[in-house]
Amino acid sequence: MRKERILFLIIFLSIWGCLSVPEQEAPKTATPTTEPTVVTEKTNIHFTGQYCSECHERTPVKGGDRYLKYNGDYQLLCRCHHGMSPGYCHPLDINAEDNEKITIPADFPLTDGKFTCDTCHDVYRQCQKRLFNRYTLRGAPYPRKTDFCYRCHAGKKYQQLNAHHQIQADGTLDTKMCLYCHAKKPDEKTATYKDVTFIGNTRALCRRCHPIEGDHPGDFDHMAEPPSAKWLKHMADMQTTYDIILPLAKDGKMTCITCHNPHEKGVIAADKPSAKGADSKYRERLPGTLCIECHQM
Repeated sequence: MRKERILFLIIFLSIWGCLSVPEQEAPKTATPTTEPTVVTEKTNIHFTGQYCSECHERTPVKGGDRYLKYNGDYQLLCRCHHGMSPGYCHPLDINAEDNEKITIPADFPLTDGKFTCDTCHDVYRQCQKRLFNRYTLRGAPYPRKTDFCYRCHAGKKYQQLNAHHQIQADGTLDTKMCLYCHAKKPDEKTATYKDVTFIGNTRALCRRCHPIEGDHPGDFDHMAEPPSAKWLKHMADMQTTYDIILPLAKDGKMTCITCHNPHEKGVIAADKPSAKGADSKYRERLPGTLCIECHQM
């Protein structure tokens, strides 16, 4: 009798265990990703698929409602990116349909007829690493960034002005190019760096066409603080030794033209220190050895 009771108890418990699985328990085949509980300003919410609730109130429906937070305001949805990079150059919240100069591709979505971040960037590609492409531009990759711009804009109408082409075909100076940076045309024969005036901050002038990125020295501390007395003396010695100039900005800091000569060869007489480097590949004032000579590497 005792053995029969024990056997009955074992069978009962086995059956009870099968019947008592909680209703909310997910099948073993489903492994939903749990979102991290802490998201800071340093958290990269892209490319993992773990931070959906940062932008969506609930799971979006493919081809239907995306349930975006903030009523779909991309200024808030993409708040981490606004105002942080010179690379984000396109205006937002402007009416695109009234602009006759552009043609919007069918796969570039507008919101109420206006540009948003989602117009150019396929945000869904940022949610899954396997779909990632640089900048997540629609239709990426592109050989050049401007190739993407010409999806909407007519390329021939947006030929970039090269302010460094300052000598005309007949060998004379194109004076209108001087005013692209200078408040008034300097006398290229007699003016020194102290005599010239600019229409604005020289760093800002250069970055209109040359956004600095990657491992360029300007990305680091070269422009952060004025050179110390030790470095000023070293720069002065370099100028004397190599017959060059290393001009500083008006605030005493290094600037783009400290290292690079912005003038085309022939604008300034070749025997002048301010002409050196005008014909080099990167217009370095001491081509090829500037970093080495300055830092004595």
